[in-house]
Amino acid sequence: MSVNREAVKAAPKDERKLRSDTITTGRFATLLLAAVSVLVSLVLLELACRVLLSGPGSLAHWPNLARERMGTGPDVARIRCQYAFDAEIGWTSPPGCVSRTYNVDADGFRRTSPKSALAEPPVLVTGSSFAKGDEVKDDETWPADLQSLTGRKVVNAGVSGYAFDQSALSTERLVPKVKPLFVVMSFTPGDIRRSELKVAWSREKPYFTVTDGKLQEHNVPVPGQPNAPVPLPEPARWLGRFALADLVVQRLGLQRGWYFDEVRGAPAGSGEAVVCLLMPRLAALGVPVVVMAQYSREYWTQSAARRAEDQRSVDRVMGCARTSGLIPFDLARPMQPIVDAKGVDALYRSDHHSAEGNRIVADLVLRELERLNLVSRMGVR
Repeated sequence: MSVNREAVKAAPKDERKLRSDTITTGRFATLLLAAVSVLVSLVLLELACRVLLSGPGSLAHWPNLARERMGTGPDVARIRCQYAFDAEIGWTSPPGCVSRTYNVDADGFRRTSPKSALAEPPVLVTGSSFAKGDEVKDDETWPADLQSLTGRKVVNAGVSGYAFDQSALSTERLVPKVKPLFVVMSFTPGDIRRSELKVAWSREKPYFTVTDGKLQEHNVPVPGQPNAPVPLPEPARWLGRFALADLVVQRLGLQRGWYFDEVRGAPAGSGEAVVCLLMPRLAALGVPVVVMAQYSREYWTQSAARRAEDQRSVDRVMGCARTSGLIPFDLARPMQPIVDAKGVDALYRSDHHSAEGNRIVADLVLRELERLNLVSRMGVR
């Protein structure tokens, strides 16, 4: 009987190749299964996130959430009234806008719901998103609560995203128009830093530099056109449609460089000096101006060192306000025991105050205004 020696020699090689191919196929199948599992898990998490945050209707509607958050999406008028181009300040709330998020009257102010005739002249509230009252309904903002507590008209001219310099410019423009009894101008520690920027939230804005102790204004008229699209960073273009990504970004505070870009105009660290030099301009308006520091959820949850740095910056600004004849009011100290007692979650939503948090802020503000004899609680003389 003859033996095929070549076949005998080849057999071990074929077996080794078969085993190798089997191992490779198994590894590939394992990786594929893992990838599919991750993908399915992400899809399920995305769907659950959409339903929980926005309701079942969001499963059929997948806009770029980054564009909507920045006020540039196709459904912005329906979802949120935010950001109309302004050549002097950068942007304002669009007059007469009605949306799911909040509503703006014909003068560009956030609406309130008065239950009776209101006393005038009004109180003018200016500032950024903590003045406007992001994340709550129109009648759940602290200016709306202050109006209910006093029975006096409160004009809510807060605009999301404003730096301190923009809030000051807005206050200068609105005081002659509104003719208020007094002004409460709200700001956060972040608003001081943003005064150093020429582009904030991917939008051009005015900014100031300091030369020989004097302010020099730049970037005015502000470049841009009404209804022009705002460029988004690459991550937002790819991931902006996913509610899960939006939630993660908000929770981790990764917005900068993801949903928006920033470009510096003034030197780093000069924001405090700019803000201090704006104080005499506010004092020259001819009405009392309360300069009030507000704080985000992040302030209470960040490290002690970062909180101390924020407080140092606010303290300097408050000192400049006092020296200029303005009325400084820092909410950090009266809020501290309330945060300790109730917890951050009761007072804040993702970053801004909850309805309960705003009620507490309104009460603290009113107590200070009563102490200053600027206004009284309704029914109290």
